[in-house]
Amino acid sequence: MESEKKNQLDSLLLSCNLNSIINFPTRVQNTFATAVGNTFIDISQFESYTVTPTLNGLSDHYAQLLMISTDCSHKHIQKSKIIRKINKYMI
Repeated sequence: MESEKKNQLDSLLLSCNLNSIINFPTRVQNTFATAVGNTFIDISQFESYTVTPTLNGLSDHYAQLLMISTDCSHKHIQKSKIIRKINKYMI
C-alpha cells in the first residue's frame, strides 16, 4: 500500500517536473534504515547538483546537504527600440 501511494506521489510531482533527489537512507537505527527525508527539485533547471547525507548529532535522522552548481556569469542583453514617426507625410 505504501509503495502505491509513493508511486502516486511521484507521478503527481513528475507532472510538475519535480523529481525526488534523495537516494540514500535519511534515518538510521540499530538494525534498519529508511528514507524518510524527501527533497524534490526541477532537475531541468540545474546543470549540476549533489546531495549528501550529513550527521547532525541531534537525532537519528541525517540532514541532507544539497549543493547546486550554477553559472553566475551575467549575459549582456542588448535591447533595441524601434520608433516610428507619424506625421502628415507618413501613412
